[in-house]
Amino acid sequence: MRTLLTATVLVFLGLTSSVFSLITDEDEAETFMKEIDHRYSHECNQEMTARWEYIVDVANPDKETAANAAAVKYMSFKGEAALNSSLFAYEDFSDVELYRRFRFLSKQGPGALDTEQLTRYKELQAGMETTYSTATICDFHEEDKCDLTLEPDIEEIMFASTDYEELTHVWESWREVTGKIMRDDYTEFVQLSNKAAQLDGFTDAGLYWLNGYTVTDREATEFSTTALTQEQFRSQLDQVWEKVSNALYKKLHAYVRTKLAEIYPGKIDLQAPIPAHILGNMWAQDWSGVARHVMPFPEMPSFDVTDSMKEKDWDIQQMFVAAEDFFTSIGLFPMTDIFWEKSVINQTEWGKTMLCHASAEDFCLGPDGDDYRIKMCTDVDMVDLITVHHEMGHIEYFMAYKNQPHVFRDSANAGFHEAIGDLIALSVSTPKHLKDVLDLDAGYKTKATKNERYTDDEKRDLNFLMKMALEKIAFLPFGFLIDKYRWSLFDGSTTSDNMNAAWWQLREDLQGVSPPNDNRGEDNFDAGAKYHVPANVPYIRYFVSFIVQFQFHKQLCQVAGHEGPLHTCDIYNNEDAGQVLKNALEAGFSEPWPVVLANLGGSPDMDPQAIIEYFQPLIDYLDEHLIDQCIGWGDDCATLDLKENKQKDDSQKIETTEEPPNMDEKTTISPTEEQAMQDMENMDRNMTLMTHEMTLIDWEYNTNVTDETSAASAEFAAEWSEMYKSWWEKTIKEYEGDYETFKDQDLKRQFEIQKNIGTSILSKEDNEKLNTLVNTMTNAFSEGVVCPEDNRDCNKDSGEGYNSDDLESIMANETDPNVLQYYWKEWRDITGQKIKEDYVKYTNLQNDAATQNDFKDAGIMWLDPYTSTDYTDEDFKKEIESLWEEVKPLYQNLHAYVRYRLKENEDYKALMPDDNDPIPAHILGNMWAQSWENIYDLVAPYPDVPLLDISETLEEKATAEWMFKKAEEFFVGIDLYGMTDDFKQNSLKTEPNHTVVCHASAWDFYDTENPRTEGEFRIKMCTDKNQEDFIVIHHEMGHIEYQMAYSVREDESRMPMVFRDGANPGFHEAIGDTIALSVSTPKHLQMIEDDLNGVSTSLRADAEKQDINFLMKQALAKVSFLPFAYILDKWRWDAFSKEVDVNEYNRRWWELRAEYQGIAPPVKRDPKTDFDIGCKFHVPQSVPYIRYFVAHILQFQFHKELANTAGCTDDIYNCDIDKIKEAGRHLKSMLMRGASQPWQTQLDDFLVDGGGMNASAILEYFQPLSKFLENEIEKQTIVTGWKETEDILDKWGMGSVTIPPTVPIIVGAVLAAMIVVVIVAYFVGVSKQNKKAKKGKDNSIEMT
Repeated sequence: MRTLLTATVLVFLGLTSSVFSLITDEDEAETFMKEIDHRYSHECNQEMTARWEYIVDVANPDKETAANAAAVKYMSFKGEAALNSSLFAYEDFSDVELYRRFRFLSKQGPGALDTEQLTRYKELQAGMETTYSTATICDFHEEDKCDLTLEPDIEEIMFASTDYEELTHVWESWREVTGKIMRDDYTEFVQLSNKAAQLDGFTDAGLYWLNGYTVTDREATEFSTTALTQEQFRSQLDQVWEKVSNALYKKLHAYVRTKLAEIYPGKIDLQAPIPAHILGNMWAQDWSGVARHVMPFPEMPSFDVTDSMKEKDWDIQQMFVAAEDFFTSIGLFPMTDIFWEKSVINQTEWGKTMLCHASAEDFCLGPDGDDYRIKMCTDVDMVDLITVHHEMGHIEYFMAYKNQPHVFRDSANAGFHEAIGDLIALSVSTPKHLKDVLDLDAGYKTKATKNERYTDDEKRDLNFLMKMALEKIAFLPFGFLIDKYRWSLFDGSTTSDNMNAAWWQLREDLQGVSPPNDNRGEDNFDAGAKYHVPANVPYIRYFVSFIVQFQFHKQLCQVAGHEGPLHTCDIYNNEDAGQVLKNALEAGFSEPWPVVLANLGGSPDMDPQAIIEYFQPLIDYLDEHLIDQCIGWGDDCATLDLKENKQKDDSQKIETTEEPPNMDEKTTISPTEEQAMQDMENMDRNMTLMTHEMTLIDWEYNTNVTDETSAASAEFAAEWSEMYKSWWEKTIKEYEGDYETFKDQDLKRQFEIQKNIGTSILSKEDNEKLNTLVNTMTNAFSEGVVCPEDNRDCNKDSGEGYNSDDLESIMANETDPNVLQYYWKEWRDITGQKIKEDYVKYTNLQNDAATQNDFKDAGIMWLDPYTSTDYTDEDFKKEIESLWEEVKPLYQNLHAYVRYRLKENEDYKALMPDDNDPIPAHILGNMWAQSWENIYDLVAPYPDVPLLDISETLEEKATAEWMFKKAEEFFVGIDLYGMTDDFKQNSLKTEPNHTVVCHASAWDFYDTENPRTEGEFRIKMCTDKNQEDFIVIHHEMGHIEYQMAYSVREDESRMPMVFRDGANPGFHEAIGDTIALSVSTPKHLQMIEDDLNGVSTSLRADAEKQDINFLMKQALAKVSFLPFAYILDKWRWDAFSKEVDVNEYNRRWWELRAEYQGIAPPVKRDPKTDFDIGCKFHVPQSVPYIRYFVAHILQFQFHKELANTAGCTDDIYNCDIDKIKEAGRHLKSMLMRGASQPWQTQLDDFLVDGGGMNASAILEYFQPLSKFLENEIEKQTIVTGWKETEDILDKWGMGSVTIPPTVPIIVGAVLAAMIVVVIVAYFVGVSKQNKKAKKGKDNSIEMT
């Protein structure tokens, strides 16, 4: 082994590196790291000591020179260390900690520059920093007084003055003496920064800055998290900002703008950006200075305890002692003796010119020292009281990770350091903490006045939240744009020619502010007027901090057992919360930041939901007070103008009608209805946020199946159910008997949809019983295992048996009837038989819930989403039966032909000796004989004419990403929506290496903050590159299109949650299937194959025969499915209504199967002990099924309507609406309505010829096949029909392309109809069913 242990190791390696290959010995690397760690601590301490001497005495040129020299020396050392670190082949090290140490130490930063360049780099930085820190301006009122410094003089003026001209003078003067002077230096500084970054292997300095936020593939695997590049991180930031901007910032901006317009008459345009100089801060980054103008209830106490601090004789020392007390109360560290001895916290006592910008410093001694200090020009006021806690939070972080290696003595990412102090401030700034812990009182301006709309507590809280928003929310865009601007300088998209223009464009776009005057020419450099720019401090950390601190706060409050709104939480004196925090702090930078965020913030992703939750009461207040105001600026207000014009047009139309529409009637609605509107709005907003969070948690489970994610999903589902019940009781129940008379039809429908709360109405005890029953029944299904036919005594516990997924594959591919019979029977014996007793109890509880919801039984309750005042459940049942009668002749002919062809197999013929025998259920290619497409090869009309199948071409030439992109092109081509950034970045499109629920599904995350084209919608699917999955992708994306369409109203206002669903439960399935009918046409598939092959095929060989084969396969998937989809719920309706006795359950099931399907069991079944319907997933899982029958009828009606709109002249089965925008627009007009109107109304409006549900379209689609079947039946004298039902029962002892409707829409109809079988049962059941998370098309079939 090479000996590299001397103190001169760096020089030695630097001089001789050319003769070495990369070092692979990890022991040698460990030794190197020990030495380098010691050297790093020493060199860093030397640099920090010199820097400290300068920053607390910036007027001393000798100390500036010494600090610059020390900085250059340290930079040079880091460059040498990085160079030598790069001599190790660390990428292949088995020790991931060692790998991470080398990964980050090998980056030299500015130290990569040569000595001359590095010296210049530091000179530029020091010069700009000195320009900033020593700048003074002249007083507005006394022109000869030119000694105003930033702190405290200038900041006090910006905070307190309302003299528009004075503020303009101060604002412009500061930029004259800072940014403008350093413009040229900064341009050179950018060039040197890029030079250093490029020497380090980065394209530009912006990417170098973001390196600490990245996660490599290796780290993602080792730490069980997700890889993250700089661009992906930036994309995360964009998404987070958009959500917060739309949820709160733009509303806060609009509210503040209206209030400032009263202070500055004639100066404020209510649809434009706000002048930056009147927001109480030099950079408009903190709007606390205008709090006195914008407080919702100015008569209530201000939350500034400054006066109280002074009255109680607080001094600076006491402020720091109070901060230390907070940290020690939660089990963190007291400050060290050196801290108290050497910190500079009182500028007056210090007597020297110092950098007043507060900062906490670690003197790099690690385990061997305790030198930590704060530098701060402290004032005795509340602002600095909070700042003291913030800075001491940094010190706590330093102390927590002191035992880490040097490279890991840092926060998980730069934003975490900022977040920790702010996290504590969220507790410290609560009125409760200020009063109860610090004994500080917020003074009253006047006695609180009565306000019937709000209680005094609510008014106090709204004032507090406004104060916090002026600090926290107002800061976010500024925190984002500082680095967004500098990234553009580094990557060259902003040049020296437009440095200032680009700065103000960003400030307008993101922050909605403008300069006092518009003449900010390119001789200015206004970004340089902010300290962090000349000081070269990356700023995105503050944006990150402001997001994650609320995640931390929420998580610690939960640990602390806090009850109540998040903004009232104080974790003082709670050591449980402190321990969670301490664990995260001690990790330092040793783990990727998403891992630490997951532990401390509850999620590995930056999630703005916590900050939105914190400010939700304020959001509600702002919404109420911004009616008819422009929310935003620029284009936002152009949208408002359009809305206003539309309303004017509508009002003109109203004048010509005899009966005014509902919206006008709102002007005369009763006080009860007006209050109901407010209550419904509150319920909807709260439940939408809760549903959003629930969906995120369930997504986490579905895309990462673990015991933890399963438990979290089930737990939150239970919380959701309880919360909904609470809101239902105080909103829906409250207006029972009133809402029927409401004039606003929209409001009335929201009440009508939610009048049925389903099983949530049960008592907690009964709900738990129902939960347990559903879980137990589902477990019998999801945990059921059958031994192999050739090893019937297998050890099931050792994994030798087959689960439901395996059995599906066997039933689809096996042809031996004896083998099929074995698996068919065994599956029913281990599932259905086991759950019968529980199913009886389950039925009784369902009926109890129905009775409490004023339904006769649960079957009628289940049909509530299909009914209306003039369309009862009996009307619906009659319509379904009538539809079946229309389709029945086609089904009977298909059944006869299939039976005839199957009997060509001698083994199968022996099972059906008579020509009119029913078909044995086990030989139809599916465990439930619900879909027969898997036996296509046995019954193909023209077996020598192959069906077009593009699977092989897809496998060879396509990627899953390409398949999704092609589907998106289809929808965009018909003028529907392109997929959102969230969809593209976060959908799960291929199976990862960890366990997931592979079953394809489309997800609406109930995003209320973004327009539909930027919202949160995703698909989860383990895609195979074959034709089946290509079509399923279109089906799933059809669901997404529906979700996007109804996510907001036509006027872009928010859509109530209960309307964010299909018109009835069958509509959603029908939309996906409708698209699939176009995509699966031979014509469309041929086009796709040609696209992949780069050829053009104009004619299909044997087109007529191929079409018959195509229709046969479609019929095996769709027509054969219809009776099964009908009788599965028809049987349950009978069970709920008690029309069938418990002892006759199995007989009734086979009676329906014989009568409607013409099938029989392969072996005798006991009418009492067997429970064969229970082996179908949807029965134990309590999922209504009639929606799939409805979908199978509607999809053909929709397809025909769109084909007609598209002007299709082909046979309907070969009509493809691809690129026909008229068809897409017609479809969109229905999709956008969601569940806001009765489904019959929507269907009649969509179908040009009206007529409601009917079977004419499906019959027309299959007309060529129908003729073929009729001809074959006549030609071959095939018998149609089957034996009498009683004869079948007596004999048996009781005298696809994957079906697209198999894909569930997450939350969807469950929410709209609120006929939730217990939601908890759903999540727990799914989690247990999918623990194996076995992949395959058959799994998707099961979910039908």
